[in-house]
Amino acid sequence: MNRRIVTTGLIAAAVGAIVMYHNTAPAQSVQAIDGKEIYLKSCKECHGVLGAPTKAAQRKYDKIPDFTDPAFFKSKKKDELEDAVEKGKGRDMKGFAEKLSKDERKAVMVYVLTLEKKA
Repeated sequence: MNRRIVTTGLIAAAVGAIVMYHNTAPAQSVQAIDGKEIYLKSCKECHGVLGAPTKAAQRKYDKIPDFTDPAFFKSKKKDELEDAVEKGKGRDMKGFAEKLSKDERKAVMVYVLTLEKKA
């Protein structure tokens, strides 16, 4: 077989494999990360399964938000919400910067926004 054809074929196969790996590499996007799963694992204890804080959390934390209340989201900027998840909120909520990646925190925020009750 012609050495040039074999070499060209091998190079083409290697480039194709690199392109395929790059396009399917495990780099996670916000869409690929399950924000609901993270929320249920890390947030539901206080913020409730469906976004309304538990009665115990309401007694313990007088300013805990209700994510089902549209007024809550109207009163907050996106940056404020992201900061709360990253850095925490006062003495009541510790930040998740050490526990969740930036993409995981964003995925949680995307999920939390779905909890708002629509009128």
